[in-house]
Amino acid sequence: MDTFLQSVINGISTGGMLTIMVLGFTIIWGVMGVINFAHGEFIMVGAYMAWFASSEWGIEPLYSAVPIFLIMFVVGFILQKTVVNRVIDRPHLVSLLVMFAVSIIIANTVKLIFSADFRRVQSDIQKGFWSVGDNVTIPRKGTVVLIVALFVLVALQLFLQRTRLGKSIRAAAQNREAAKIVGIDIKWVYAFTFALCIGITAVAGAMTSPIIPVFPFMGSVWTLRAFVITALAGLGSVKGAFAGAMALGLIESLVTTYTPGGIGSNMGVIVAFALLVITLVARPQGLFGGLRPVDATVG
Repeated sequence: MDTFLQSVINGISTGGMLTIMVLGFTIIWGVMGVINFAHGEFIMVGAYMAWFASSEWGIEPLYSAVPIFLIMFVVGFILQKTVVNRVIDRPHLVSLLVMFAVSIIIANTVKLIFSADFRRVQSDIQKGFWSVGDNVTIPRKGTVVLIVALFVLVALQLFLQRTRLGKSIRAAAQNREAAKIVGIDIKWVYAFTFALCIGITAVAGAMTSPIIPVFPFMGSVWTLRAFVITALAGLGSVKGAFAGAMALGLIESLVTTYTPGGIGSNMGVIVAFALLVITLVARPQGLFGGLRPVDATVG
């Protein structure tokens, strides 16, 4: 029983980490129809910024996350205006290749600046465990990330549902031409959406930097996981992103725990991508629907 409970706790912890990591990816794809293949690299940049703030100035990732969000919001806004906006109306393959090129540029630039060495961010706030009984522990690292993920998720959901700009974002995702007719500035909405999501993605990197090793080519695995969760959740679904991330975290944890022979982690990856295939075949709109209609994603 303790083994099962520990596995569930680890799965929830992983799910919290995946939630904050996938939000930016699913919103950009759901609203703009752009597959951000550089998603993992923006996570990596946020992690490096948190590492630099921690090693140079002793700032906790929880605190450096705020300026990191603001800096990367500006970076995202500029990138959308100068690059993404020029390919947004072209076939999806064009924007995918452009973002793939951006990912390579970012990863190799970081490697030139910081080398390819693995780095780990130290955090006093996220250090240690809480004990539950004799054999079960709750990691503080995962708990802090889960709390931040829930805060970001609730704030984002309220923003999309309650604010005028949030409603404009939803309208642009559902029917761009109709949104233009009623006076919504689509270019501004897209630029703000992209900037907001890049800021959130960088915060994800900062908050998870004490948990995962930080190195220039860490991004690809997180981009692939974002694909899986977005397929499970539905494009642009905030609640679905949380549910999909939790489901994936629990599945990976349970499979890793109960698969014999030391191959549990590999089996977790296999099961995750098997779910991706099944979901895309059986329910291409995702388990929870989303902001963007299914046919709007085909270009």
